[in-house]
This record gives sequence, structure tokens and C-alpha cells, in this order.
Amino acid sequence: MRLIGILGGTFDPIHNGHIRLAIEVLEKLKLDEVKLIPANIPPHRPTPFASPADRKKMIKLAISDEKKLSIDLREIENGNISYTVNTLKSLRDEFSNDIIFLIIGVDVFNMIDDWKEWQSLLNYTHIIVANRSSDNEENISGALRKWRNENKMDDINFLTSALSGYIYYIDTPIVEISSRMIRKYYNKNKNIDDYLPSNVITYIKENNLYKNN
Repeated sequence: MRLIGILGGTFDPIHNGHIRLAIEVLEKLKLDEVKLIPANIPPHRPTPFASPADRKKMIKLAISDEKKLSIDLREIENGNISYTVNTLKSLRDEFSNDIIFLIIGVDVFNMIDDWKEWQSLLNYTHIIVANRSSDNEENISGALRKWRNENKMDDINFLTSALSGYIYYIDTPIVEISSRMIRKYYNKNKNIDDYLPSNVITYIKENNLYKNN
């Protein structure tokens, strides 16, 4: 039995915040691996600026020195809208005896009731909510609050007692980075060296990505 983390997103581009979150959760939960899953067509966000091929390449570059981070292309390869529940069903079929942990930020979790079949997610995975002391949890629906409270687990040891089914909040450092911010800075010729791995910056420049977007 393996412990597998899942971190999805457009990764447009992947940045240090993504990598820091993946490593932070991996180390705190003692996971065997975290799979980064780039979306093909995100249902709740604009279409990515970079192509799937470019985003795939940037992820591979960004995690090239991280042995326990990997890229999973199932959402891009299926060519459809990237609904998380469908991805989790596919992962559960493939890793039927492993424990799966879906990693999301608290801001995303607080809107998870907009997702397709959101109340069925825990049939396939645990949900790890990356939380910060300054985050406000009050702006969530009553249905989501009830679902969260019924399934929330505060004891980290219980997460390995079942293949799925729990919501666990994990404290993570504040990393004020977003892909949108990076694209905006780059388009205005601002320095982005602190936000991205150097090999990803080189790839962006060499392939003329994110200019005039």
C-alpha cells in the first residue's frame, strides 16, 4: 500500500508555490509520491495560455530534481473537460489498494461545492486542505460546512486507516504567488526570478510564452 498525493491545476506556468506545497504535504504526511496533474480544459478557469505540451515540459523541468514528485498526464490525454471527480475515479481504478490524498488550497476548498459531484469526492480520496491562520473560512455554504464538519479529521494518524473518506487541514507557509501574477509581471518585463525555477524561466523565454497575453 502506497500513499499518493494528487495536486491538480493548470500550471500556467508551474511556480515555486506549487512545488513548495507539494513538498510540504509530502513531508508532513510522509507520502510516497505526489503526482502533479495538469488540466486539459479547466471547468472553472479560463483556458490556459500555454499549450498542453508547453505546460507538460515546464512541469517536467520544475520537478527534475525532486524524486518524489511526478507528472500525470491523464487529464491532458483524455482531451476532455478536466472534472476532478472523473480523474479521481480513474486514479482509484488504477491504484485500488493505495491511499489517495487530493491536495487543494483552502480558498479552492471553500468553493468546492461548485464542482461536479463534489459530495462523492471522498469516495475516492482523502482531501488535504492547505490552510493558513489568516484564511477566512466563514464564506462557505451551509451544505459545504455540514459536509466538512461531518468528514473532518483532526488526527493525522487516522488518514492511513482508510483508503479515502476524510478531510484534513494542514498548516502550510504563506506563499503569495499565482500563475496569473507571474504572467502579468513577465508581460510587463518585471523580474520573476524569485517565483519560478530557473530552468522554467529559460523555457518560457526560449519559447516566447506569455508575451502580449
